[in-house]
Amino acid sequence: MARMVRIALFDPCYMSALRPQDIGFARHVLEALGDEVTLIDGRCCGQPAFNSGFRNEAHTVGRELLKAAQPHATVVVPSGSCTSMVRHYLPTVFEGKRAAGATSIASRFVDFASYVSTHPRLDKVAFKLEGVVTYHDSCHARRELHASSAAKRLLERIEGLEVRPLLFEDECCGFGGTFAAKQPEVSVAMMTSKLDDIALTGARVVCSTDYSCLAHIEGGARGIGIQVQGWSLAELLSRALA
Repeated sequence: MARMVRIALFDPCYMSALRPQDIGFARHVLEALGDEVTLIDGRCCGQPAFNSGFRNEAHTVGRELLKAAQPHATVVVPSGSCTSMVRHYLPTVFEGKRAAGATSIASRFVDFASYVSTHPRLDKVAFKLEGVVTYHDSCHARRELHASSAAKRLLERIEGLEVRPLLFEDECCGFGGTFAAKQPEVSVAMMTSKLDDIALTGARVVCSTDYSCLAHIEGGARGIGIQVQGWSLAELLSRALA
């Protein structure tokens, strides 16, 4: 019998605020794979402050997250943007030995799609769900984590699911965190273009590794009266567990 793997699951602050049930979907999948899960919740990776130029504030909140993660060998994150922030940018707000320590802890963070797609017990778990979805490839997952193929491989495992590709899959949805607040006209134009692409597929559910993108897309859809639901990859896999 395989040994149970002990991991930490990080619930990013924006997800716990906007869709608190989503972390439960991720936990459901990880426990179905046989993992023992410890939750790290209520903390911020520092990305909003970092992207706005407030490095000291990013250091303060990022330090608390790294302290919470320090005892764990693996920290799974159901958000590509937060994973990318921790792995690639958070260590840069530290100096000297603390920078080396931050880099060491940050390297333990892995996005949900990459972790699940390479899990040694994945073949022992069955996924089945009838329906049609389309997949939005978030910028961080695609360009910084290179996790697109991992997410798509997981979608292909779901028996009965039809995944209709977007015509312009590699285009941003227009959210970009603080970008949406600083450049709202550009952000809305990009989001509208993404909604047009989704509509062409005929799918009523759009799936992504990043709920930040989904929140932006869903909000835009409601504003113009389009029926589109956003499901995170974790939610889709959780629903599909046989």
